[in-house]
Amino acid sequence: MLTRTFIHIPTVGPKRELGIWKAGITSWRDFLEHGHALLPPSIYNLGRPVMERSLGALQRPGGLTELAGMIPRAEHWRFFPRFGKAVYLDIETGGDPYDWGGITVVGLYDGQEVTQFVAGQNLHEVDQAMAGYEVVVTFAGSSFDIPVMKEVFPRLLVPPVHIDLRWVLRRLGLRGGLKRIEKSLGLTRPGHVLELDGLEAVNLWADHLGGDPEALGTLLDYNACDIVNLEPLLNMAVRELKGQMLGRVG
Repeated sequence: MLTRTFIHIPTVGPKRELGIWKAGITSWRDFLEHGHALLPPSIYNLGRPVMERSLGALQRPGGLTELAGMIPRAEHWRFFPRFGKAVYLDIETGGDPYDWGGITVVGLYDGQEVTQFVAGQNLHEVDQAMAGYEVVVTFAGSSFDIPVMKEVFPRLLVPPVHIDLRWVLRRLGLRGGLKRIEKSLGLTRPGHVLELDGLEAVNLWADHLGGDPEALGTLLDYNACDIVNLEPLLNMAVRELKGQMLGRVG
């Protein structure tokens, strides 16, 4: 979907983008080569420098940051899977607000391995942990996880593309919290964390500090589910949104 995207042209919204597709323009290069003949002059003239800049950024090493800044954040799902070096992120909070801003756990999943950073152990190492990734995927992370982490870690390296699945899934009619959406789609969790929620995560941290030998392990398992389950949700959402949008072309 990335090179089919025209919504970053001034005055172009979803309806005009659909009109560009229906005119037979299916990529940025198509726009440059055939747009003058197939599109209204106003759209072509506004879009030509944007397409040139987009292609330049796409082909240039390090150009992803520029391209991500051009395309509205709500449409960052279109970068995937072309830019598939993704990391899935979720944080747990409820600790001492004067100790790492209350962050207790940061969980990262790269599609193969879960890595977790824990207050009092290795949380100080997290600011560089996302270096090298192209995409970060969260659930409600644009309003919570990322801002909280940036406040605590001023040098935090965040990938240029951020896909917040809360809002992407809402476009598919899937509302509510992550656990509710998982259940509606048949995604499961192990029994010992199946009924846990954010409040329980806070309580587990308190139990850990109080000496409960099992509490931290349970909290880490809960956090791991929060990030691992984002991967199938992302794949489903991108597939469904792409199908819906291109299906309108006919």
